[in-house]
Amino acid sequence: MQKVILISLLAGVGGVLFAEGSRTPADGSARDALLGEVRALRAEITQVTSAGIRTQLLVARLQLQEQRVITAARQLAETQNALTAVQTQIVGERARVRQLDEAAARAGQGRATFQQAILEAGTQIEQLQKQEFQLQTREKELQRAVMDEQTRWTDFNDRLDALERSLPASVSH
Repeated sequence: MQKVILISLLAGVGGVLFAEGSRTPADGSARDALLGEVRALRAEITQVTSAGIRTQLLVARLQLQEQRVITAARQLAETQNALTAVQTQIVGERARVRQLDEAAARAGQGRATFQQAILEAGTQIEQLQKQEFQLQTREKELQRAVMDEQTRWTDFNDRLDALERSLPASVSH
């Protein structure tokens, strides 16, 4: 909208200058003032156009970065959910081992069956603990990734703020 106004104003001033140029100016200072105004308008149009292009690029980068933050945060949440599920399984298997130990202590001849179940549960716990460690490592990596992506997002946002502050007051409103 402001570009259209500036272009219209520039065209109007250009028309006046053309009309002035076809006459014999009695006063050259009026013509020089108008030329100065046209040059100033051109400079402002160039600045606004440049700022518009930079703003569009930064907004596109900001949106892309926002998607990266969302993706990393989603992966982190999924990993945390998987970690919680594995930890719950570990707690359940440990409770099962305690129950089997108690049952084996009460059992007479069937003790071997309980011992075999305890060994299997122990193996299951070891596998779950390895999985837990892998998920904890992945969780830490993703936490760093989320922080890095958020930092990049903040940087782009700060650049947009700086660009906005650099625009002339009449353009930024």
